[in-house]
Amino acid sequence: MSLSLTYNDDDFKNEASNFNDIIYNFDWSTTSLGPMDSWDPAYKTAMNLCLQSAFPMCIYLGSDWVILHNKEWVQIMTMGHAGQPCVIGKTIKEAWPSRHGSVKSLCESVRTTRKGIFKCDQYFEAARDGYIEEAYFDYTYSPIFKSDGTVDGILCIAQETTKRVLNDRRIKTLIEIGCRAESLESVCYTMTKVLSDNNADIPYSLIYFVEQLNDSSKSLIARLIATTFDDNNKKGRNIPDYFPETHEIIVLVKEVDKSYGTYIKLNRIEATYSFLKCKSWSIHLAIKKGHIKVLLKDESQAVLLSTKNSLYGGKVLFAILICGVNRCRTLDEKYMEFFQVCKC
Repeated sequence: MSLSLTYNDDDFKNEASNFNDIIYNFDWSTTSLGPMDSWDPAYKTAMNLCLQSAFPMCIYLGSDWVILHNKEWVQIMTMGHAGQPCVIGKTIKEAWPSRHGSVKSLCESVRTTRKGIFKCDQYFEAARDGYIEEAYFDYTYSPIFKSDGTVDGILCIAQETTKRVLNDRRIKTLIEIGCRAESLESVCYTMTKVLSDNNADIPYSLIYFVEQLNDSSKSLIARLIATTFDDNNKKGRNIPDYFPETHEIIVLVKEVDKSYGTYIKLNRIEATYSFLKCKSWSIHLAIKKGHIKVLLKDESQAVLLSTKNSLYGGKVLFAILICGVNRCRTLDEKYMEFFQVCKC
């Protein structure tokens, strides 16, 4: 389902604006509800409850489900990203054509049964902050009874649970990796297996081993050990064509003085992020910097993370974990912290 709720009007972005006046001054006679003075007392009571609440609330009224909501609803659905018209006074079909059927079905169910509905951690694709974002919500649909006892309105109360869902999902992945790991090499196969089964936060992964003698920098050779694209029958790896060049063996000494490519900036509300566009995976640069962010040919993103391990005989082993980034998430600080824990 796609949820496109963003606003252009400065009244919706300005914290000092009186949002309630927008509702009261709206020309409701242009809707099937008619002028506000003619509304059933139950409508007015529900509206006042909605507008005075500090919790995100939305009301659907009338036979065609006309929308009314409070300011908190705007904030939770848009995260401050302006871009699309306001939906106040519109029907659910006009406001959300792509998800009209599902919302109408819920409303009609409440109207028919005269009982409320509760949904937990429901997934939505929210158009906010300039991209389609993965989001999760708890919400209730409760009947609004008119004076004659009929149900002709629905009160929806919502709470975003995206952060909790992501944290629970990522912790589950980390626990599974830790429980199955037995040796250094088994960690690689364990990680790629776990990540292929839990691919919401890390859609794919590749692991390179880089061996180096303490007294020499000329023995830098990276070997591709495991990927989530490995064929279970060991017949090969099905590497996507939008990847940079993905070699089984990379002689890193040849990369030391090479140009790594161009950095591309992506602007989000909270920060600006830089991504490297490169012809092949920049293993040497990842070792040098600890981690790098890469923009792929199809505009998706990946992260290269380096970890250093001391071995017997004075050798040092670098492991490079390449992780895909969920297209519906911003690669923010929390997401990077999750990647950093995964590589440990």
